[in-house]
Amino acid sequence: MSQPNAPVQAPTLASYLEQELRLGEPQSHDALTVYPVFSGSPRQPYISFAQGRDQGVVIKELDQGATVNDVLVHNPAAAPVLLFEGEEVLGAQQNRNFDVTALVPAGQRLQVPVSCVEAGRWDGSRSAESFDLSPQASYAELRRYKAMMIRRNLELGGPARANQREVWDRVAAKSARMGVKSPTGAMHDVYEARRGRLHDYVEGLPIAEGQCGSLVAIGGRFVVLDWVSRSEVFASLHGALLQGYALDALEAETSAPVEPPSRDEADAFLALATGARTGERDGIGLGREVRFAEGALVGTGLAVDRELVQVTVHNGEVDQEPTSPRSLAARRIGRPSRRRGA
Repeated sequence: MSQPNAPVQAPTLASYLEQELRLGEPQSHDALTVYPVFSGSPRQPYISFAQGRDQGVVIKELDQGATVNDVLVHNPAAAPVLLFEGEEVLGAQQNRNFDVTALVPAGQRLQVPVSCVEAGRWDGSRSAESFDLSPQASYAELRRYKAMMIRRNLELGGPARANQREVWDRVAAKSARMGVKSPTGAMHDVYEARRGRLHDYVEGLPIAEGQCGSLVAIGGRFVVLDWVSRSEVFASLHGALLQGYALDALEAETSAPVEPPSRDEADAFLALATGARTGERDGIGLGREVRFAEGALVGTGLAVDRELVQVTVHNGEVDQEPTSPRSLAARRIGRPSRRRGA
């Protein structure tokens, strides 16, 4: 008698990696701790928007008429261009940031979903302008919230887009908490008001040679893992991403020293993320979008020919108030064996 076929398990995130991710020695500055992430030699060639500008890569409003939640990317370069989720671009009719990571093919144009992070400006006189590169990416709190909104939308059969009104509300709340008044409600103005303090964080947390990513803790709790497969691409993103982490860290600063998460906790976070079962869907441009959830972790990545080229993992637990011993324990990611025995 034949046995029923065993159910096919979804691949883990680790199955998309050419070599496993490795953590370096942590660095801390006030409330922010960064574990550098390293990996092996990548196969897929690509460049960042920052690298591509000298090769003629431009981002503009749509040719047929500007819309709030889409921009057009023209890539005349010889290599694909990676647009990293949360990257901000400035100018044109209003400042935007990317909703998802996209890989724009060489020699092609691509329409990419974005969110507006400047609620009070819609300047039609600047519709023909190209966007400028921003010195910062969106702060981790906003990126995490957008990732969770997009995941809910997809579960309901909707598109991979954030809710624009909620993005504006989040930026306004951040501005209010940090005491910044912007005439156009621009996220960029919040950074400008704190640029000196943010510079201190950037100076205190330099990039390591060969670093491809960062595992980030704020106020002693892991909040996000950002990684790309090419170290030179990460180097071009590092400063902007770090300023985003630092803006959240400014709100978490206290007069008492903050104990950073241990190496065991960092290893456990990485093991939980890379062991997560994934699902695939068509991406924007080249590659397939890889999404997953494991415990409190929510992640998304981009794979090309089964090779992971980018991944971001958010810790959704940090948005929850600790109201029980179980949730108090969950504020730190423990060893997998300890979690199973809880």
